Amino acid sequence: MVELKISKFEEILEDGIKKLLTENKVQSLCELIEKIGFSAVLINIEAKAYEIYRERERSAVKEVLENKNIPSEMAEKIIRIFIDESLATRIANIRRVRGGLTAESILRKVLREAEIPCEKCKIKVAGYRADIAVPSNSVLKSCPEKAVAIAVKRTLRERWAEDTNLFRKFKRAKFVLLTPDPDFNEEKAKDMIERGMKEIYIPDELYEKCKDFAVRYSELKKHSQLIPDIKQIIAANTS
Repeated sequence: MVELKISKFEEILEDGIKKLLTENKVQSLCELIEKIGFSAVLINIEAKAYEIYRERERSAVKEVLENKNIPSEMAEKIIRIFIDESLATRIANIRRVRGGLTAESILRKVLREAEIPCEKCKIKVAGYRADIAVPSNSVLKSCPEKAVAIAVKRTLRERWAEDTNLFRKFKRAKFVLLTPDPDFNEEKAKDMIERGMKEIYIPDELYEKCKDFAVRYSELKKHSQLIPDIKQIIAANTS
Protein backbone atom coordinates (compact mmCIF):
# COMPACT_ATOMS: atom_id res chain seq x y z
CA MET A 1 0.00 0.00 0.00
CA VAL A 2 1.33 3.44 -0.95
CA GLU A 3 1.92 5.74 2.01
CA LEU A 4 1.75 9.50 1.60
CA LYS A 5 4.37 11.31 3.64
CA ILE A 6 2.44 14.34 4.86
CA SER A 7 3.31 16.34 7.98
CA LYS A 8 1.34 15.68 11.17
CA PHE A 9 -1.59 18.00 11.67
CA GLU A 10 0.04 19.62 14.72
CA GLU A 11 3.04 20.60 12.62
CA ILE A 12 0.83 21.96 9.84
CA LEU A 13 -1.16 23.95 12.38
CA GLU A 14 1.97 25.51 13.88
CA ASP A 15 3.36 26.34 10.44
CA GLY A 16 0.03 27.91 9.49
CA ILE A 17 0.07 30.12 12.58
CA LYS A 18 3.67 31.18 11.95
CA LYS A 19 2.86 32.05 8.35
CA LEU A 20 -0.21 34.02 9.41
CA LEU A 21 1.77 35.98 12.01
CA THR A 22 4.43 36.83 9.42
CA GLU A 23 1.86 37.93 6.85
CA ASN A 24 0.18 40.20 9.41
CA LYS A 25 3.53 41.46 10.76
CA VAL A 26 2.81 40.53 14.38
CA GLN A 27 4.75 38.47 16.93
CA SER A 28 2.02 36.49 18.68
CA LEU A 29 -1.58 35.29 18.46
CA CYS A 30 -2.51 37.83 21.13
CA GLU A 31 -1.31 40.63 18.87
CA LEU A 32 -3.11 39.10 15.92
CA ILE A 33 -6.37 38.89 17.90
CA GLU A 34 -6.04 42.55 18.83
CA LYS A 35 -5.37 43.42 15.21
CA ILE A 36 -8.08 41.45 13.35
CA GLY A 37 -10.36 40.03 16.08
CA PHE A 38 -10.89 36.60 17.61
CA SER A 39 -13.31 35.23 15.02
CA ALA A 40 -11.15 36.33 12.12
CA VAL A 41 -8.13 34.66 13.74
CA LEU A 42 -9.97 31.33 14.00
CA ILE A 43 -11.15 31.50 10.39
CA ASN A 44 -7.76 32.57 9.06
CA ILE A 45 -5.82 29.90 10.96
CA GLU A 46 -8.10 27.20 9.57
CA ALA A 47 -7.78 28.56 6.04
CA LYS A 48 -4.00 28.85 6.28
CA ALA A 49 -3.60 25.34 7.74
CA TYR A 50 -5.78 23.93 4.96
CA GLU A 51 -3.74 25.79 2.35
CA ILE A 52 -0.51 24.31 3.74
CA TYR A 53 -2.02 20.84 3.92
CA ARG A 54 -3.05 20.98 0.26
CA GLU A 55 0.44 22.12 -0.73
CA ARG A 56 2.05 19.25 1.15
CA GLU A 57 -0.53 16.80 -0.12
CA ARG A 58 0.43 17.77 -3.68
CA SER A 59 4.13 17.37 -2.90
CA ALA A 60 3.57 13.98 -1.27
CA VAL A 61 1.53 12.68 -4.20
CA LYS A 62 4.08 14.01 -6.69
CA GLU A 63 6.86 12.25 -4.78
CA VAL A 64 4.97 8.94 -4.95
CA LEU A 65 4.33 9.34 -8.68
CA GLU A 66 7.95 10.21 -9.42
CA ASN A 67 9.10 7.22 -7.35
CA LYS A 68 6.95 5.15 -9.73
CA ASN A 69 9.04 6.58 -12.59
CA ILE A 70 6.28 8.87 -13.84
CA PRO A 71 7.82 11.96 -15.48
CA SER A 72 7.45 15.22 -13.53
CA GLU A 73 5.31 16.87 -16.24
CA MET A 74 2.93 13.90 -16.34
CA ALA A 75 2.82 13.82 -12.51
CA GLU A 76 1.72 17.49 -12.51
CA LYS A 77 -1.13 16.68 -14.93
CA ILE A 78 -2.28 13.78 -12.77
CA ILE A 79 -2.19 15.96 -9.66
CA ARG A 80 -4.22 18.70 -11.35
CA ILE A 81 -6.91 16.20 -12.36
CA PHE A 82 -7.11 14.11 -9.19
CA ILE A 83 -6.29 16.65 -6.48
CA ASP A 84 -6.75 20.21 -7.72
CA GLU A 85 -10.04 19.32 -9.43
CA SER A 86 -11.05 17.01 -6.53
CA LEU A 87 -11.58 14.00 -8.80
CA ALA A 88 -10.09 11.67 -6.18
CA THR A 89 -12.60 12.93 -3.58
CA ARG A 90 -15.49 12.48 -5.97
CA ILE A 91 -14.32 8.96 -6.79
CA ALA A 92 -14.07 8.13 -3.06
CA ASN A 93 -17.58 9.49 -2.44
CA ILE A 94 -18.99 7.52 -5.37
CA ARG A 95 -17.22 4.40 -4.09
CA ARG A 96 -18.80 4.81 -0.63
CA VAL A 97 -22.29 5.35 -2.07
CA ARG A 98 -21.98 2.43 -4.49
CA GLY A 99 -20.60 0.24 -1.71
CA GLY A 100 -23.64 0.99 0.44
CA LEU A 101 -26.09 0.34 -2.40
CA THR A 102 -24.29 -2.87 -3.31
CA ALA A 103 -24.42 -4.15 0.28
CA GLU A 104 -28.15 -3.44 0.42
CA SER A 105 -28.78 -5.15 -2.93
CA ILE A 106 -26.74 -8.21 -1.98
CA LEU A 107 -28.72 -8.74 1.21
CA ARG A 108 -32.09 -8.26 -0.53
CA LYS A 109 -31.14 -10.77 -3.22
CA VAL A 110 -30.03 -13.40 -0.71
CA LEU A 111 -33.15 -12.93 1.42
CA ARG A 112 -35.38 -13.37 -1.61
CA GLU A 113 -33.45 -16.50 -2.63
CA ALA A 114 -34.24 -17.80 0.86
CA GLU A 115 -37.92 -17.12 0.11
CA ILE A 116 -38.13 -14.16 2.45
CA PRO A 117 -40.23 -11.38 0.89
CA CYS A 118 -38.59 -7.98 1.18
CA GLU A 119 -38.38 -4.56 -0.45
CA LYS A 120 -36.03 -1.63 -0.58
CA CYS A 121 -37.20 0.37 2.42
CA LYS A 122 -38.81 3.75 1.75
CA ILE A 123 -39.83 4.63 5.30
CA LYS A 124 -37.78 7.29 7.04
CA VAL A 125 -37.09 7.50 10.76
CA ALA A 126 -35.69 10.80 12.07
CA GLY A 127 -34.84 11.72 8.49
CA TYR A 128 -33.06 8.42 7.87
CA ARG A 129 -34.46 5.32 6.21
CA ALA A 130 -33.79 1.66 6.81
CA ASP A 131 -32.33 -0.31 3.91
CA ILE A 132 -34.72 -3.24 3.73
CA ALA A 133 -38.34 -3.78 4.75
CA VAL A 134 -39.56 -7.33 5.45
CA PRO A 135 -42.04 -8.35 4.14
CA SER A 136 -42.92 -4.96 2.60
CA ASN A 137 -43.05 -1.23 3.15
CA SER A 138 -46.82 -1.31 3.58
CA VAL A 139 -46.63 -3.86 6.41
CA LEU A 140 -43.72 -2.04 8.05
CA LYS A 141 -45.77 1.17 7.98
CA SER A 142 -49.20 -0.17 8.99
CA CYS A 143 -48.20 -3.06 11.29
CA PRO A 144 -44.58 -2.51 12.33
CA GLU A 145 -44.84 -5.23 14.98
CA LYS A 146 -45.30 -7.76 12.14
CA ALA A 147 -42.40 -6.47 10.04
CA VAL A 148 -38.64 -6.29 10.18
CA ALA A 149 -36.59 -3.17 9.43
CA ILE A 150 -33.05 -4.02 8.41
CA ALA A 151 -30.05 -1.71 8.18
CA VAL A 152 -26.98 -3.02 6.39
CA LYS A 153 -23.48 -1.59 6.22
CA ARG A 154 -20.55 -2.91 4.23
CA THR A 155 -18.08 -1.76 6.89
CA LEU A 156 -18.22 0.18 10.15
CA ARG A 157 -16.44 3.09 8.48
CA GLU A 158 -19.83 4.00 7.11
CA ARG A 159 -22.26 6.07 9.19
CA TRP A 160 -23.67 3.18 11.19
CA ALA A 161 -24.69 5.33 14.20
CA GLU A 162 -27.69 6.63 12.25
CA ASP A 163 -29.08 3.11 12.22
CA THR A 164 -29.67 3.22 15.98
CA ASN A 165 -32.81 5.24 15.24
CA LEU A 166 -34.42 2.13 13.76
CA PHE A 167 -34.20 0.31 17.08
CA ARG A 168 -36.06 3.14 18.80
CA LYS A 169 -38.82 3.06 16.20
CA PHE A 170 -39.19 -0.60 15.27
CA LYS A 171 -39.48 -3.51 17.69
CA ARG A 172 -37.91 -5.94 15.23
CA ALA A 173 -35.08 -3.87 13.80
CA LYS A 174 -31.86 -5.61 12.80
CA PHE A 175 -28.40 -4.39 11.86
CA VAL A 176 -26.24 -6.39 9.46
CA LEU A 177 -22.50 -5.88 9.02
CA LEU A 178 -21.81 -7.37 5.60
CA THR A 179 -18.04 -7.91 5.65
CA PRO A 180 -15.59 -9.24 8.28
CA ASP A 181 -14.51 -5.70 9.07
CA PRO A 182 -11.15 -5.61 10.91
CA ASP A 183 -12.36 -2.47 12.71
CA PHE A 184 -14.91 -4.55 14.63
CA ASN A 185 -13.83 -5.24 18.21
CA GLU A 186 -15.35 -5.41 21.68
CA GLU A 187 -15.15 -1.67 22.20
CA LYS A 188 -17.03 -1.08 18.95
CA ALA A 189 -19.59 -3.76 19.82
CA LYS A 190 -20.21 -2.22 23.25
CA ASP A 191 -20.60 1.21 21.66
CA MET A 192 -23.20 -0.12 19.22
CA ILE A 193 -25.11 -1.91 21.98
CA GLU A 194 -25.00 1.06 24.35
CA ARG A 195 -26.42 3.23 21.58
CA GLY A 196 -29.45 0.94 21.43
CA MET A 197 -28.73 -1.72 18.82
CA LYS A 198 -30.48 -4.87 20.00
CA GLU A 199 -29.71 -7.31 17.18
CA ILE A 200 -26.36 -7.09 15.39
CA TYR A 201 -25.52 -9.71 12.79
CA ILE A 202 -21.86 -10.11 11.84
CA PRO A 203 -20.10 -12.55 9.47
CA ASP A 204 -19.77 -16.06 10.94
CA GLU A 205 -15.98 -15.97 10.56
CA LEU A 206 -15.82 -12.63 12.36
CA TYR A 207 -18.03 -13.95 15.16
CA GLU A 208 -15.73 -16.95 15.60
CA LYS A 209 -12.69 -14.67 15.60
CA CYS A 210 -14.30 -12.51 18.29
CA LYS A 211 -15.96 -15.36 20.16
CA ASP A 212 -14.09 -14.69 23.39
CA PHE A 213 -16.21 -11.57 23.89
CA ALA A 214 -19.04 -12.09 21.38
CA VAL A 215 -20.62 -14.89 23.44
CA ARG A 216 -21.07 -12.46 26.33
CA TYR A 217 -23.43 -10.23 24.35
CA SER A 218 -26.84 -11.58 23.39
CA GLU A 219 -27.16 -8.72 20.90
CA LEU A 220 -24.34 -10.16 18.75
CA LYS A 221 -25.34 -12.86 16.30
CA LYS A 222 -23.91 -14.66 13.28
CA HIS A 223 -25.03 -14.04 9.71
CA SER A 224 -26.26 -17.63 9.61
CA GLN A 225 -28.82 -16.80 12.29
CA LEU A 226 -30.45 -14.00 10.28
CA ILE A 227 -32.64 -16.07 7.94
CA PRO A 228 -33.93 -18.47 10.67
CA ASP A 229 -34.68 -15.47 12.93
CA ILE A 230 -36.65 -13.67 10.21
CA LYS A 231 -38.51 -16.84 9.18
CA GLN A 232 -39.49 -17.38 12.81
CA ILE A 233 -41.00 -13.88 12.91
CA ILE A 234 -42.87 -14.44 9.65
CA ALA A 235 -44.18 -17.79 10.85
CA ALA A 236 -45.40 -16.29 14.12
CA ASN A 237 -47.29 -13.59 12.22
CA THR A 238 -48.99 -16.04 9.84
CA SER A 239 -49.97 -18.69 12.38
